[in-house]
Amino acid sequence: MNSPSSPAPLSAPRAPAGSPHFSWNRFVLLARAHWAEHLRQYLGHLAVTGLLYGVLLLVTLSLSRGEAFSTGGQSAFYFWGLYLTGFVFAGRYFDGMARRESALLALMRPASVLEKWLLCVVVVAVAYPLCYTLLFLAISWPAQGVALALRAAWLKTTSVDPQNYALFVPLVRPPLRESLLSIPQQWGFFIAAWALQAVAVTGSLYFRRAAMLKTLALGVVLFVITVMTGIVSDARHEVLFAWWSGRAGSGGLALHALNAALWLVLPLLLWGQTYQHLREKELA
Repeated sequence: MNSPSSPAPLSAPRAPAGSPHFSWNRFVLLARAHWAEHLRQYLGHLAVTGLLYGVLLLVTLSLSRGEAFSTGGQSAFYFWGLYLTGFVFAGRYFDGMARRESALLALMRPASVLEKWLLCVVVVAVAYPLCYTLLFLAISWPAQGVALALRAAWLKTTSVDPQNYALFVPLVRPPLRESLLSIPQQWGFFIAAWALQAVAVTGSLYFRRAAMLKTLALGVVLFVITVMTGIVSDARHEVLFAWWSGRAGSGGLALHALNAALWLVLPLLLWGQTYQHLREKELA
């Protein structure tokens, strides 16, 4: 008899090692087992994220007297938080692979590599951003009223324009002119976040010890090299962000090819590399 704390059993037949086949029944059982094992960990991660965001708001609202909570400031809080916490969450998804016992348990699950990889994509790149967004809105909504009250008290007037402090809702409400983020630009930020999450997951599978720190260090080195290369070659950042600048249609074929490689091919390659590393772990 299973103990009450044991994960949900997987009764589906085991897929062959390295199998790319997909079975919906196996995938559902795998998701149930993963949920049972990691629910507390995920709730704890969201609780810490909410606590840190709340403390950050208290500090910034008090120091700026509410001015930092403009729509543009909220968008900065949102995306920086998504990048930082999303990287940590993604890097810890395969945290059990670092320990031999838990790694064997995860690899012996009766599911194909494709199913395990797909569950990782769903949890990391879809479920987490949605949960993070709901948490962000739940904290930002009451903070909006506090920011308006602080601005009115500091300016000693009731004529504070609430439109400048409208609640930032990602991909739903068109940002105001001062927020500097259009809907296409927000999609660019989301794609970059998904690519960063793929790097974190890949690093956690590639490095055996201190995977997150090594992945972060490698990313910083590559970022510095990229920036220095751009400075030396006098490259214009508008070329790389042409798709999100509102003038995408005015570029030539080479410009569109470069942006397609950066914003479509590169994220797909990074997630494909994650699949390959997971497949190598399964076959080892």
